[in-house]
Formats: sequence, C-alpha cells, structure tokens
Amino acid sequence: MASSKVHVLAFPAPAQGHISPMIHLCKLIAQDPSFTISWVNIDSLHDEFMKHWVAPAGLEDLRLHSIPFSWKLPQGIDAHALGNIADWSTAAARELPGGLEDLIRKLGEEGDPVSCIVSDYGCVWTQDVADVFGIPSVTLWSGNAAWTSLEYHIPQLLEKDHIFPSRGMNLRSSPANSVIIDYVRGVKPLRLADVPDYLLASEGQEAWKEICIKRSPAVKRARWVLVNSFYDLEAHTFDFMASELGPRFIPAGPLFLLDDSRKNVVLRPENEDCLRWMDTQEPGSVLYISFGSIAVLSVEQFEELVGALEASKKPFLWVIRSELVVGGLSTESYNGFYERTKNQGFIVSWAPQLRVLAHPSMGAFLTHCGWNSVQESIANGIPMLGWPCGGDQITNSKFIVEDWKIGVRFSKTVVQGLIGREEIEDGIKKVMDSDEGKKMKERVENLKILARKAMDKEHGKSFRGLQAFLEDLKALS
Repeated sequence: MASSKVHVLAFPAPAQGHISPMIHLCKLIAQDPSFTISWVNIDSLHDEFMKHWVAPAGLEDLRLHSIPFSWKLPQGIDAHALGNIADWSTAAARELPGGLEDLIRKLGEEGDPVSCIVSDYGCVWTQDVADVFGIPSVTLWSGNAAWTSLEYHIPQLLEKDHIFPSRGMNLRSSPANSVIIDYVRGVKPLRLADVPDYLLASEGQEAWKEICIKRSPAVKRARWVLVNSFYDLEAHTFDFMASELGPRFIPAGPLFLLDDSRKNVVLRPENEDCLRWMDTQEPGSVLYISFGSIAVLSVEQFEELVGALEASKKPFLWVIRSELVVGGLSTESYNGFYERTKNQGFIVSWAPQLRVLAHPSMGAFLTHCGWNSVQESIANGIPMLGWPCGGDQITNSKFIVEDWKIGVRFSKTVVQGLIGREEIEDGIKKVMDSDEGKKMKERVENLKILARKAMDKEHGKSFRGLQAFLEDLKALS
C-alpha cells in the first residue's frame, strides 16, 4: 500500500556550500510528520557523506540514496571540476537525469512514490525529470536574491553584449571597471567587474553561456523558489522578483538559524580544539580566516598573507585545507610559520564555523565571500574582509563593502594576482582597529538583529513563508 505521506526528494548541488542550506531545509520539513524525505547525492559524494553522517536530531528518518556519476568528487566540486566546467556539465547533463529517473521509478515500484523534487538552482535538469513524472519541482537558491535577479536578466545582459563578451575580457582591465550595469531591476547599479565572473568567462565560455541561457528561465517553471536570504537585507530585490514570479518567490533564510545545534553537515572532519583556544582569547580579538571548500592560493600569496598576520599581531584562527596552497607548501616554510606564530594563532584543516562565528572572542572574518559564510557572519554580527575567488563571491564582496558597509575588500580577487602584505595588514587594521571599523561593527550588529528576526517563529517573514510552503506541499498528498 502506498504511503499517505508527502514524499520529498532533495537533490543538492554537489558542493559543501550547497549541501548545508539543503540539510537545514530538510530538517525543517522533517519536523512535520506529514513528510518523508529522500536525500540524493552523486555516488562518490554519497560514499564520503556516509563516513561522517550522524543523523542530526530530527533527521533520523532521512533516507540517503545515490545515483551514479562518472566524475569522482568525494568532497564535492573542487577547483579541478570548476576549471573543466564544459566536461563536467556535459557529463552531468548526459548521466544524472537518467540516474534520477531510475531512482524515482524504483521508489514508486516500492510503494513510495515521490511527490515533489526540491533541488538546487544549479541542477536545472531536475525540472525536466519532475516533468517526466508530472510532479512539481521546488528550487532552493543557496545564494542571495540579487544573484537571482542577475541570472533572471541574462537575456538583457546578452543583448547588450555585457556578458560572454565576444573578445574575452580581462577583468582587471579598465572596461570591466568602467561599464556600469544599471538595468538589473531590484539591484543597485554595479560595475561589470562586480558581476559573477563566470558571466565574463573566456575559459569554458561556450559551456557557461549554454548553462546560463538554459537555467535563466527555469525559475519560472518552479512551483516555489526559496532564496536563502532575508527580506530586510534585500527588500527591493525580493519585491521585484516576486512581482515577476509571484508570491512563491520567497525569502527563506538564513536557513542555518532554523537549527539550534549550530552545526553544518560537513564533508571534512572538524577540529573542535580551536573553540577551547578561542576561550582563552580576549572578547572581539580574533581574526578568523577561511577560504571555504574550493578556493586555492599560490605559494607567493600564502607567504604574503602570513607576513600580514605576523605584522598585525592579531590572534588568528586559520583554516588551512591540505589542498589550499597550489603545489603544496614546503615543510620548512610551513614549520617556520607555525613556530613563529604558535603563541599568536591556531591552525585547523576545517573548523566548526557556526560555533566559531558565534564565539565571544570573534573580531573579524577574512572570507572568500561564499554566501553561507557572508550570511553566517552577518547573523553573528561579525564584520568582514572580503577576498573572493570567483562566481557570486565577487558580487557578494561588493555588497559587503558598498551596499551594506560592513567590511572591506582587497583590490584583486584570489585569482587575479598578488595582494601584498601591506594591503592585507591595512585591511585588518581598518576593520579591527579604526573608527570606521567600529561603524562597520555597529551596522553588522543591526543586520544581525534583522537576520534573527526573519526566522522568528511567530512573526519572522522567512519563517512564515516557509510555513506557507510546507502547507502547500501537504496538499500534494
């Protein structure tokens, strides 16, 4: 006999930054006994996921499935996959829809038909799979609302020849800095250099162009679009997108605030010793440094950052993944740095970031500006030093500095060339020691209040929107 529950199938994009918000959303859905949830990963990621998986409270009944994929990505999308986006996206489009269809058929034959698919915006092909079975699809947008509007305007951006330029554009050159994009509705004017860099790609340009043209209209087909951001941060953007797509385009963030455990599901073992080290530091004194799960630094850039940290004399907590430095560090160089700073800093290969940012000794966050990191920093009242690597991180860093005025950014992205130690040290001083830095702290503390208000269980706009979404899904039974 078929189950009377509403069966939600969740398919996150295979990357740490996309898995976290999807897990938080699934925890919310699972709190309601009307639902069953199946979580689907590509096989190599699933195998890694199972090594660390301890069902969080409330997700004991989450069913974990995998579908085959020829690319092996045990820790999610990495720099290699991003650098070969054409091959990766072609393989995904060729292999993944069939694998997901087979899984959904199998679940149906077992008497547990899937009622709807919730997937990441990056997995636009899941909409076609949903159509095969005549079930609705829901899009989880793990970035901010401004990014949705930029993608929504891809036809206009193409028409004006502002993206995927025929000549291939050098982002450091003046044209990208002098061209102002002022026609993306709901978003303040921004320089072309501040749009997500894949829209200006010369490498893999045809692949990115095809991906973007295909996915830009996809949001119109989704039953709901849940954006992991909050209304008070981006009111104009939410108003515009809802006027285009209707009331089912909603702010649904910050999703991590739904979870009292202050834990993200991670694909790497976390080192919690750093929290005990933070206990010994002065309130508001620690600089936390993390480049997320994908970005990499050159040896030269690593050395400049090390020089800046030593000169700043600030206590620091730095996440150094084994693959963070391209080509690896010499043991001699690393040991020298470690010895010189062992009384100043603490190094981990992965940190329990939600608890680090909530710690009283947190002062500032040097971040790659991935959206989860930005929003977690805002919701904990921590100003930022933005050092984006690529994608929407570039746009996020612009908002941090120019729109919200809660941080600084460096003159180049991670991939554009060397940032000298003096510039890094100046940035640290500006955020942590100057009068301007105090104002940044005040502004981000105000945004923290608004972020938490959004998830208030009685009046929060994000929370209420999510409740309406759940009520609509229940009708699918």
